[in-house]
Amino acid sequence: MIGWGIIGVGDVTERKAAPAIFRAADSDVVHVMRRDPERARDFAARHGVGRWSTDAAAVVEDPEVTAVYIATPTASHAEYAIAAARAGKHVLVEKPMAMSAPEATRMVEAAEDAGVHLWVAYYRRALPRFAKVRELLDAGVLGRPLSVQTTWRKPTDFTGWRWDPERNRGGEFYETACHTLDVLDHLLGPADDVAGVSSSDHHAVSASYRFGDVVGSGSWAFGTPDAVDETVITGTEGVLSFASFAPTPVHLLTAEGAAAYEVADPPHVHGPLVAAILEELRGRGTSPSTGRSALRTTRMMDAILG
Repeated sequence: MIGWGIIGVGDVTERKAAPAIFRAADSDVVHVMRRDPERARDFAARHGVGRWSTDAAAVVEDPEVTAVYIATPTASHAEYAIAAARAGKHVLVEKPMAMSAPEATRMVEAAEDAGVHLWVAYYRRALPRFAKVRELLDAGVLGRPLSVQTTWRKPTDFTGWRWDPERNRGGEFYETACHTLDVLDHLLGPADDVAGVSSSDHHAVSASYRFGDVVGSGSWAFGTPDAVDETVITGTEGVLSFASFAPTPVHLLTAEGAAAYEVADPPHVHGPLVAAILEELRGRGTSPSTGRSALRTTRMMDAILG
């Protein structure tokens, strides 16, 4: 039996990674943790979890816990992931992976030293919508890919933990742009020549990078009156565009005309990634998102912010 412990049962575990997606004939959630005892008890009762706690160590030390899912703000990821790995537990940690690349490196090393798996919740690597993008790229519909550009801007009130530098580095850029950069790593390969500039408050960030021979750039702005979410891959024979966040159609333009591919997200977007993780634990597959792949994304983020 694969026993899951969850540290941090808040909004993400309610909407995106509900306990139901961890459940199968050989997998279940056995222990959940939140610092607020009433909310921890309520979550466990509503989701049929046998044990709850206000102490992360209780989850890590639980002998029935095989793997720990860490769904807390960024600042605590390294501490909890390293503790879980040292206790011999496999680890799935939310993104961003850590507050910095050195922290992320320590997490990877702790997992490798302990001989356990470390995964990061970059679930777009397993979503059907991005599988469609990869399928189109692999089919060569763009000819030779030349460039990729990302534009992401949105209104925001600059409140919450994402804008607290003690809990999350780099504002909402660090917490959201990592999704796009990670999926580009998945689609185009590891990045080189990464550079960036940022406003002092991280309300605006621009970056440049290269995926093999594909040159790329990105622009992120927060607190704007409109919302735009688009990544465009341009090739010698076509143009492919898609959103990182909204489940809008994937658009393809070639000399033969325009096409739109509507690919719905599953009810719980973490579901396909968790399914791949369960298959890896069963010895029948490999998760597309690992500690090593996420470390590359963390290094990109750090190079952009400087």
